[in-house]
Amino acid sequence: MGGTSRKYCWFAVKGIFAIVYFIFAGELFLRIVAPEAILPRYVCATKYGIRGNEANRSYWHTTPEYHINIRTNSAGIRADKEIPYEKCTGVKRIVLLGDSFGMGYGVDLEDTFSSQMEKNLQAAGLPCEVVNLSVSGHGTAEQLIALREQGFKYQPDLVLVAWHGSDLQDNVRANLYRLEGGELVQASKTYLPGVKTREFLFRFAVYRWMAEYSHMYSCLRENAAHLIKYTVLPAIRSLSNADDAQEKPSEDAKKRIEAYQKKLSLALLKEIDKACSAHRSNLLILDIPVKLDRMEFMSTFPADTNPSHDFKIFSPIATFKKQNGKKLYWEESMGHFTPFGCRLVGEGLAVMIIDSGLLETRGCQNGG
Repeated sequence: MGGTSRKYCWFAVKGIFAIVYFIFAGELFLRIVAPEAILPRYVCATKYGIRGNEANRSYWHTTPEYHINIRTNSAGIRADKEIPYEKCTGVKRIVLLGDSFGMGYGVDLEDTFSSQMEKNLQAAGLPCEVVNLSVSGHGTAEQLIALREQGFKYQPDLVLVAWHGSDLQDNVRANLYRLEGGELVQASKTYLPGVKTREFLFRFAVYRWMAEYSHMYSCLRENAAHLIKYTVLPAIRSLSNADDAQEKPSEDAKKRIEAYQKKLSLALLKEIDKACSAHRSNLLILDIPVKLDRMEFMSTFPADTNPSHDFKIFSPIATFKKQNGKKLYWEESMGHFTPFGCRLVGEGLAVMIIDSGLLETRGCQNGG
């Protein structure tokens, strides 16, 4: 009996050693041969039901192309200072709503397009301050709620929405709003995907270390997320629709889905503009292009076939095409803007803001 116990113990020891060896060897291999992008996201639940950035955080994003520090203040804003709700006399305020592009993934704080925009506006004699309420993963629906719950407290003269093509799916997936009879209605008060699990895991120092420094963990996490998103979930959906004659949605069904995504996104943007009008804030939309290659870029903004609204939209595509193939997006690091790409966007935004007088007070519509 004692011999059997020793045998099992020996097997257990060898098993533990094999696991430790596999983890150590895998980590060493990835660090030296095939470094992974390590982009931890410190998001948490806000009191108004959507995701926000954790307050007072300082952490690193490391990829084969860059190593940058992200810091948040006590309000979860990526900034090196506290920003009170009350603005100083004579200073114009710009509230930025966006996702990881808006937050400035891939660049240091001073190189973000919002910082570059602020720098250029101040150089032109317009004292201004940017309040960056961007949160990685946010779509337009969450941005609308963030604007209502927090953005207007900062008394913005201008609201800048960073539009990204992922918003089309994000707005439907969040199910915070939907269209009923062509009207925008609130469908849910909360959208906190994975937040409780993340908050629980980040209580443990070992997990925090892996999330911030382990190439092995980052590799496994990204591959697991890809597997779930593109294999497991589609398989579950196909099983739930097993009675349907078709295994895949028809072309007509795909077109209806895409049309609904565009209509919902436009309705959310119109609601943002309506709220801005009521608070006498101007609205500007940054249309972040999709990079096809270093010379070709594509807009994903949901153009209205029967325009019922005249949005102010800034697109950097024309400027990007003039750069003769310079690197404007990181190519091994999740595809965000490089510092040079951010500089061009920030300069272009500043020019449009000045030329269009978007930091001047907006008149209320319909007596709002």
